[in-house]
Amino acid sequence: MGNTIGEILISYDINKSHTDVKKSMISKGYNDSFKFQGETKTYYLPNTTLWHPKKSSNMAINDLQSICNGLGVVLEKAVAVKASEFKGI
Repeated sequence: MGNTIGEILISYDINKSHTDVKKSMISKGYNDSFKFQGETKTYYLPNTTLWHPKKSSNMAINDLQSICNGLGVVLEKAVAVKASEFKGI
């Protein structure tokens, strides 16, 4: 479980350095917003939720753990799920 490559949604709670963690994840190709095909509106995810078009849930958790360890941040909890079909408002 957690090895299928696809669109992954990851949400997490950390104890500090939220901006630094988010910037580091974005530098690895994660996104904090999306657009539905054919629409111009940009949808922004909640502050500590990101998505990646080509990762597995294991890879996403490993990326987050590595970044948190490197920045001295406590990763309190996280969940990463395959999200190949979703709708947002």
